[in-house]
Amino acid sequence: MGVAVVLVAGCSGGRGGGQSAAGGRPAGSEAEQVRPAAPSVSFTPQPGQSGVALDTPVQVVASSGRLTSVTFTAGQGKPPLPGQLDQSGARWLATAGLTPSTTYQLTARVTGAGGSTTEASSSFTTAAPSQKLAARVSPLNGSTVGVGHPIAVYLTKPIADHAAVERLLTVTTSPAVAGSWRWFSDSELHWRPQQYWQPGTKVTLDAALAGVDFGGGTWGTESRNVSFTIGDAHISVIDDATHQMTVTTNGKLERTIPVSLGREKYPTKSGVHVVMDKERTTVMDSASFGVPAGSSESYRTTVHWATRISNSGEFVHAAPWSVGDQGRRNVSHGCVNVSVANATWFFNYSRLGDVVEIKGTPVQIAPTNGFGDWNIPWTEWSPTATAPAPA
Repeated sequence: MGVAVVLVAGCSGGRGGGQSAAGGRPAGSEAEQVRPAAPSVSFTPQPGQSGVALDTPVQVVASSGRLTSVTFTAGQGKPPLPGQLDQSGARWLATAGLTPSTTYQLTARVTGAGGSTTEASSSFTTAAPSQKLAARVSPLNGSTVGVGHPIAVYLTKPIADHAAVERLLTVTTSPAVAGSWRWFSDSELHWRPQQYWQPGTKVTLDAALAGVDFGGGTWGTESRNVSFTIGDAHISVIDDATHQMTVTTNGKLERTIPVSLGREKYPTKSGVHVVMDKERTTVMDSASFGVPAGSSESYRTTVHWATRISNSGEFVHAAPWSVGDQGRRNVSHGCVNVSVANATWFFNYSRLGDVVEIKGTPVQIAPTNGFGDWNIPWTEWSPTATAPAPA
């Protein structure tokens, strides 16, 4: 319930010199002057209230006056939070979600019927939830990524009600693109279009999680707004039959690179890979994929100019020891071996989200291996996908 604060306007009024028969002033000799009602304002939550639930509506209501401004902040020095004033000017409602254990301030300016302007203030403190839900998002805000990069959301806590989460996630693109979400676990979901992104597309994700009750004492504690741009279409195709990688930019051939893929015992995986990371120098250890140290197949090697294309340890990297095999036969433990010069060029050329398609090997990459999203047919990804609103 709101608490009304009476704001006394500085108005004055006087009586005429005549008197009626009952009170000494002649009847009808002067019209009565009516003092305007003093404006008042009420706040919800109540001023000084603590332990406020995160789904409590924050509002300011004016009586006998019009709200001319409302400032809502989460502490001194913080930027104002958004809200909406109705057409009558009598009611203002916050549109930002609340965060836990936070003291908020409200300041309302009211103009009364007599033209005077007065301010009133209030503050309240939100409750601390027993469980917090936030999200990490890839790509990063402000980044430029390749045409194969999905929007990946990683929740800090598993949520079984997938629909409740999706209702809070809004994707806008310019130009408009059909796409939809797919869950890989109760804490990870990706959004992608039907085809690779169009270069130059502007993408924004608004994740309005703050102040949402997900049940069981779990509350959303942070909203995210992430915008990124799709760069040129860097698409590389590796053919195991020819042991060559053709690299194209927006369909134009950039370079043809001899490669050596994984030998028969450790085949490189076919399918659509997406560049996930780049490391100038990294140590590759066979123990990471089940070959123990001390065995005849074990190794621990420092490699350079490594462009990661899967979570399972597949890289395009410099392999000067296999230059004689590149373009001829497969000798690696699953990575794409190229010369130092070609690895350096590819490393500098690549950006996160670029596409590397591998074909002709006996093993298929799993959709959960890195950003393997494109290996799921669209009819399985989202049979009912619709286009989002343009940005």
